[in-house]
Formats: sequence, structure tokens, C-alpha cells
Amino acid sequence: MALRFTITPQQLFILDELWILAWAASVQRAKVFVEGAQGTKEFRTGIKAFVRDHLLDHYMRGCDEHQHYCNIGALVEFGSKSSPTPLRDGICRYGVAQKVLNLLLKYYWCLAHIPEPLHCPVDRIIIEQTALRGKVNWTAIETEAEYRAVIEAVRARAGSESLARWELRVYARP
Repeated sequence: MALRFTITPQQLFILDELWILAWAASVQRAKVFVEGAQGTKEFRTGIKAFVRDHLLDHYMRGCDEHQHYCNIGALVEFGSKSSPTPLRDGICRYGVAQKVLNLLLKYYWCLAHIPEPLHCPVDRIIIEQTALRGKVNWTAIETEAEYRAVIEAVRARAGSESLARWELRVYARP
């Protein structure tokens, strides 16, 4: 699958820059890679291509929650099966995968390329707004069940507001 909208070279530039921002925000503090690992650039390029070619189309007309969880799981599986893997512990963590995908979706939504996403990027700032403050580290989330628990805590905090809109309102870069 590929994106089904026509973009100008200027828009492509911005989308590539947003990918870089989403990637950096997802891995910079997460200690994703083995120190001194080879193949990190190839890994990042593979993840970007997988998201672009296999996941983004699901969001063009709106994606249901079941599909969104499947997409994060597919990203985790793809990243974990990369070979040779530069990943610490040899696995792509669910928390890191959700952050890169959810942040990229947030950017695409803010540019009106996709409808409003169901989830928001989960990180320390968002978790601190919930009842899970001090109990969960987003970089250590390894399973869908752990992530679902965080999403439910975010939902409880957001009330009737959508997660995406709530996060836009409360997120403040430290």
C-alpha cells in the first residue's frame, strides 16, 4: 500500500522532516540500540518504508481502534525481525513503536493529510497527566496489554474529549 494523495516536492520535504522528528522523539531517550551497533541507519530506513508502504493507508479514511492496535503490533513485529538487529535485547519495544507511529499520525493529522487519530503519542509527559504517573515508563512498554492500560488511563483523564485533541491541549514541551 502507498499513500493515495498527491504531494508536492515541498510537502514531501516537510513530511520527511516530520518523519525525522517523530523518529528522534521515539528513540532518543529510549536506549533502543546496542551501543556502537551497526545497521541503525538501515533499520530506521526499513521502519520508515514499512510505515509508509504498509500502515499509513489504514489512516487515510480513518482507522478503527482494532486496526490501530494491529498496526502497532505489525510495526513491533517488523522491527523485531530485522536482521541483523541493532536493537538492544533484539526486540522492538511496543512503547517505542506506538510513539513513532502515533507521533507521525499526529503530524499528518495536523497537516490535514489524515482524519483525527484515535490515540495520541504516549510518552512521559502524557503519562504524568494520568493516574499512572510514576508507575509506567513508556520506553519500557513491551506488550499491547501494557499499552492498552496506559490508553485507558489517558481516556479517563481526557474525559469526553478525544485523546488526540486532549493531547494537543495539554502537551507542553519541557
